[in-house]
Amino acid sequence: MAKRKTKITRVRAHPRKVAISTKNPDGYTIVDEHNRLIEGRYLDRPEIHKIFLTYSRSGLKYPSKNNLGYNQAPLFDELIAIWTDYFNKKFQLENPIDPDVIKALIASESGFRTKAPENKIAFGIMQITKQTLKISQDSKGEAKDFIFKDIRLKDLEDPAINIPMGIRWIFQKEKLARHKLKRVPTEEEIILEYKGLLKSNTRYKTTALKNFRDNYEKIKNNK
Repeated sequence: MAKRKTKITRVRAHPRKVAISTKNPDGYTIVDEHNRLIEGRYLDRPEIHKIFLTYSRSGLKYPSKNNLGYNQAPLFDELIAIWTDYFNKKFQLENPIDPDVIKALIASESGFRTKAPENKIAFGIMQITKQTLKISQDSKGEAKDFIFKDIRLKDLEDPAINIPMGIRWIFQKEKLARHKLKRVPTEEEIILEYKGLLKSNTRYKTTALKNFRDNYEKIKNNK
């Protein structure tokens, strides 16, 4: 994969015109040297909502209409379709992520519940952890090639925010799984890495994988 250009640039100290005041009697202040994110290398809440509203639906691949036994499941099909397509185009994997994989993952993670009050570790429909939220916004961290900005913990209860963040994290987990396995990972291996179970030998890994497989098979058998 080609090396990606950095998404931050260094802005030199420079004067900026401001209202005349006691502090700035000449109408200018000096802006200190600082890093600035480059447009197109991150998403914030306004941009997330803008992309969803304006994204072309022409030829968009949607997940299966199967509700997998959850009445609310079809409500999120458009979010899944748009953000899977968006990040497939952004990251250009050898094997693009299938929106059906995302839908089956959501079923296995939260059962399409947007809130799980009893869970203080992971949040929202794709069960994003506090640590994942932190990494996803760190311009110097492991996901620095494409990050989010100004996303709060409470924003994770909104599927319109949680789903694009979760799908972006899938692509990060694909990269990590590829590094660990020294080859292109399968869809199931990416899912296991997302769940933190790729190298696990516990019974929970078997249970979690079966849950995902059962949902994925329901989706594919419905097509």
